[in-house]
Amino acid sequence: MDKSARGRRRILHVVRQFPPSYGGLEEYVLTLVDRQAPRDRVTVLTLNRLFGSPTRLKRIERRGRAIIVRTGFVGGQRLFLPFVSAKFFRRFDLIHVHALDQLADVVSLLTRRSGPPFVFTSHGLFFHTAALARIKEIYFKLISRRTLARAKVAFAVSRPDQLRLEQIGVEARLLNNPANAFPFCYAGGRDLIYWGRIAENKDVPKLLLFIAALLKSGSDRLLHIVGGGDPGIIERLDREIAALGLGSHVRRHGFLSRADLQALLPQCGFAVSASRYEGYGIAQVEAMTAGLLPIMQTNDAFRALFEQSGSGLLVDFDDPQAASESFLAWEATIALDHRQRAREFGLSRDWTATAREIDDVYNLILSP
Repeated sequence: MDKSARGRRRILHVVRQFPPSYGGLEEYVLTLVDRQAPRDRVTVLTLNRLFGSPTRLKRIERRGRAIIVRTGFVGGQRLFLPFVSAKFFRRFDLIHVHALDQLADVVSLLTRRSGPPFVFTSHGLFFHTAALARIKEIYFKLISRRTLARAKVAFAVSRPDQLRLEQIGVEARLLNNPANAFPFCYAGGRDLIYWGRIAENKDVPKLLLFIAALLKSGSDRLLHIVGGGDPGIIERLDREIAALGLGSHVRRHGFLSRADLQALLPQCGFAVSASRYEGYGIAQVEAMTAGLLPIMQTNDAFRALFEQSGSGLLVDFDDPQAASESFLAWEATIALDHRQRAREFGLSRDWTATAREIDDVYNLILSP
């Protein structure tokens, strides 16, 4: 069908994991899909199993006016081969590939001769951990370079992503991850909250040692851990909570809906992350919209976020005692205007401008 027949663009979003998997990548794609579906014919291509789970998900599913198509694959989280054909891609006017993986490689390969154009968003690329670092660098320079050479436009969600893409000759447009804003939720709460994926690079166990150090100093705190992820890591996390005797000071909630998460936020004053690598740090920005202040590991993305926002605190969670001392000294200086400033920054990173820029790029690519 000619796209002009109904006046609606046929957009395909390609992402390795999608709800019922939840994380920053999934939330980004989900929000973009929900914004586009009222005016475009939107489809999502994703894998038919969540990593670490043997359960096959429904092959085709509707979400409002969007369609989710799930394809089979072999392999695992680090390396997989999806079963998808060139014929499938030819149904669409434009493809938007999210993150750098084998789905991106397949899209580039199978659309090379007669497929639709595609755009790419980095989402941290695949350098979240030091595991297989040498292999990743080789893959990036040999295979990813060819994959992204065909992209009409590449978006980098952070300056570190942009610089890394420059290493393989890709000039990416900087388009920082947007935030889904909360209302101002701060109500004097002193609890700490982590929300996001439970994964190796997030270093969530280091937050347990941080809480233990706070308790040792006489500061009675409660840490909320919100999110799902790798079952093995979650099991180890639960064992560490028990081993450290933190059962009454750490609450692991699992995945919470947006409404349930918002209901929890008034108990909290701070959003914490010990992540050793981030593409941007969208959970921290969303926390700022709620009036919470971020306590962040000093990685490149969080350092940039701290400098841009002028809010929160950078610590080294590898030294929990020093981190706790820095936090308590800094906490004593906080006034309400710090939280208002953080909220203003968070709201400046909302979805409106991001969605408009993506739409402008689509229009430019599809214009006659």
